[in-house]
Amino acid sequence: MKKIAYLMLCTMIILFSCKKDKEYKTYAVIVQLEYPAGSALSAVEGVKVKATGRNTSFEATTDKEGKAVFNLPNDIYEVSSSDKRTTGLSTFNYNAVKSNVAVAEGWNSEQIVKLELEASAISQIIVKELFTGGTPTDNGSAAFKHDRYVILYNNSNTNASLANICLATAMPYNSTGSNNYYGADGSLTYLKERWMPAGQGFWYFQQDVVLKPGEQIVIALNNAVNNSVTHTKSINFNNANYYCTYDVAITSYPNTGTYKAPAELIPSSHYLKAIRYGAGNAWTLSNVSPGFFLFELKDMTPSALGANVSYNSLYGGSATLVDKKIPVSWVVDAVEAYEIGKANQKRFTGAIDAGYVNYTGDLGYSIYRNVDEAATKAIAGNTTKLVYNYSYGTTNVTGGSTDPSGIDAEASVANGARIIYKDTNNSTNDFHMRSRATLRTN
Repeated sequence: MKKIAYLMLCTMIILFSCKKDKEYKTYAVIVQLEYPAGSALSAVEGVKVKATGRNTSFEATTDKEGKAVFNLPNDIYEVSSSDKRTTGLSTFNYNAVKSNVAVAEGWNSEQIVKLELEASAISQIIVKELFTGGTPTDNGSAAFKHDRYVILYNNSNTNASLANICLATAMPYNSTGSNNYYGADGSLTYLKERWMPAGQGFWYFQQDVVLKPGEQIVIALNNAVNNSVTHTKSINFNNANYYCTYDVAITSYPNTGTYKAPAELIPSSHYLKAIRYGAGNAWTLSNVSPGFFLFELKDMTPSALGANVSYNSLYGGSATLVDKKIPVSWVVDAVEAYEIGKANQKRFTGAIDAGYVNYTGDLGYSIYRNVDEAATKAIAGNTTKLVYNYSYGTTNVTGGSTDPSGIDAEASVANGARIIYKDTNNSTNDFHMRSRATLRTN
């Protein structure tokens, strides 16, 4: 019996060893960056390329021919890259992302994974902060999830108009859900057609709003009231300078549980209006993995876009889940979040956002943009006003992140500095998960 037991143990060890060897065997994966046809730009050495698996990520840099070589273990990867170039007086982001790259037994090491970079211009208006996850209640029993907001910021050196800017949400609402926009080839069906689905509806400004360089605007996305009266860690939106999404007409979003009558200090001219074309009595933006973007209407009014069925896309063939096909050229800025610890899929194409930022709900965390340290320090007189030792990062939690510049943007602004934020159209580079939403006072 002892001999049989010994043989069984040896067999188990051998089988386990074989499994481990197979699991940790690596394969050479070649990634080639391809710049847009007709572009004056060509491949350069040193561009970072990232391969993100289900639990790990790897990074490599290109050679002078634009090739990056990885040694990757078995997994399904999302491969992405970003390159920022200046030509003449214009600066462009070049981004690409390719999902569902399956590296497994039988992988051909001579196979080349092509990343087709797409160009997008640097935006004047950017998303500085997005808060959707919810705030812990005072007794700690749950989270209050109706104190969402977004802060838009003029990151340029000239005045910026918000007259035609619209707020939109990606589809599907959660990055962890089934995505009916993925085709049989593993890519997003709208990638080649160069549009982005705006789910359910969008919001727009009643009148022109102009932001000077370095100015920002706060938009309450739910319950534009003093929520801290009920939940002390929540947000007080009772501020005459704030804006809000509030349009309870029967044709838009009449859910009074989500949209309370705005606080008295917010003037009615600051209420954003809605165009609804999909199901639901409240606009949906994920608590755990929001896909949020801004687009600028071109030669069309909001109502005209809402009524134009040629821009419609039926998500999954449903007659009620109507999306709008927003041309990529209209998209001004975007941020995509992944839920920590879950399997996620990209919703934005590389031209819009080639990365993602990890996020978790219920804890009062926000998604905050990183400081462009070089550009910020280049502003005359700025260096002495910058405050370092940033302490609101979340590197102490699983999947957390922080601003690599180490600059405390909010404290620096309070000290008289002007901040230039990162804008590479890649949320992995541009954002981090902040441990405390900036509008919290408690």
